[in-house]
This record gives sequence, C-alpha cells and structure tokens, in this order.
Amino acid sequence: MIDDRPYDRAVADATDARRPKLSLDVARQIVATMAEQGMRPGDRYLNEAEALRRHGVGRGTYREALRFLEHQGVIVMRPGPGGGPEIVQPGWPNLASTIALLLQFAGAPLQAVLDARVALEPGVAELAARQATDEEIAQLGRDLDEIERCLGSLRTFAIAYETYWRHLAQSSHNELFAVLSPALRAIVNSAGFAPDERYRAEILQRLRGIHAAIAAREPAAAREAMRALEEEFGRRLRHGYPRQIRQVIAWSDLPPATGPLP
Repeated sequence: MIDDRPYDRAVADATDARRPKLSLDVARQIVATMAEQGMRPGDRYLNEAEALRRHGVGRGTYREALRFLEHQGVIVMRPGPGGGPEIVQPGWPNLASTIALLLQFAGAPLQAVLDARVALEPGVAELAARQATDEEIAQLGRDLDEIERCLGSLRTFAIAYETYWRHLAQSSHNELFAVLSPALRAIVNSAGFAPDERYRAEILQRLRGIHAAIAAREPAAAREAMRALEEEFGRRLRHGYPRQIRQVIAWSDLPPATGPLP
C-alpha cells in the first residue's frame, strides 16, 4: 500500500510512535546509571544538561522518561534551585497499583487475590520461622500486643494490624514477599471489608498461634496455622461479602501509589 500522507506528517507520526518506546529505553538507562554510579535513595540524579548529553536524547524524551520513573516510585521531582530528580525507594504501594491495574484489565475478581494469598502467606510464615531474627520476633510480639490494645476501635486496629503484617513479611527475609504480601493485602483491603470486634479478637488469637510457632522455630506449624487463618478469612468473605468477592478488581479503588509507606 502506498503511503499518501504528506512527508512531514508521516515523519511526525513515526516520531510520535517511537517516543514512548524511546522514553522507556531512556528510563532503563537512567536506572542503569543509578546502579553504575552507586546512587542511593536521597541522592539527586544528574542535572538535566548532563543527563541529556549522557543519554543522547532531547529534553521532551528525557522528561517523559522521568515522568515514567516518578510514576513507578523511583524518583520524585524536587522544585527550585538545586532541584530535579531525587532517587527514592519504590515500595509495595507501587506494586499494588500495578497489580490492580493488570488484574482489572484481565477481568480478575477479588477472589483471585484471596486465592493467591492462601498460596503465599503460609510460605511467608514458614520463612519467618526459619529466618526471622530474635528482635524481629520480639517486634512481632509487640505488634500483637498493640493490636490487642486497639481491638475496640476499627480505625486504630486496622493501623496496628497492617503494621504487623508488613513486619511479618519483612521478617521472611525474602525481598519479593516483603513487597508482594502487603501489596496483595492492600488490594483486598480496597474492597472495604470491616471485621467486627468479635472477629478482630478471633484474628488476634490466630495470629498469636502463628507467632508462637514462629518463635518456637517450627516452620511447618507456622505454615499450617497461617493457611488455616487465610482459608477461614476467605470463607468469611465469601459468606458475608459475596458480591465484592465476585466483582472485578478496580484500580481506582486503591489509593494513589505515592511511595513506600511506613
């Protein structure tokens, strides 16, 4: 087929088609440069003039690459003199956002995430029993005590509860689990489940059983106790929230991924 578009229009269209791919390639180059030069969170990336020379692209493509990295939680743009891209540590909120977006377009219901948690969380508990330090185990115990103090308030309970789960994932000493576990929990939480105080107390008791197995360095017991908790949680949600469980995950239900949370 003969392309009968004016030459300048054809060139512009080709340039527009290449730009996203080129900017993504530049984003990868930027991350590679960070690694090569030993840059860490808190460091500033190259100033714009130096970056344009290094990457050999125009200002528009370079800034598009920066916007992509900012969305991924790799940098934040600091304004003013001496500002520019500052490196930050991407966190599980960024992963939760990406997973939710992919699952929405796949037409996946929330049940898919619950099933994944049944497969994942027992492994987290098992690794924690094998690899958590004594201080991490003690911290998990303090987290459970805080959950108990907060049983009467759903808001404060939720804060203490999520803190416990993040610490548990970190105590597995598996970098993937440390971000994947809280990311999946965030997606489930976006559906708005609200356990009553009686069930909150039951959850706490199950968590204490898991903690006892971890503290005793009993990986198999920790795995099975966690599996029982996750399966019971899934049964309760299927019974109490059948519509939400079948509903396709909505990316818009998650809060914006602005960076790692404490």
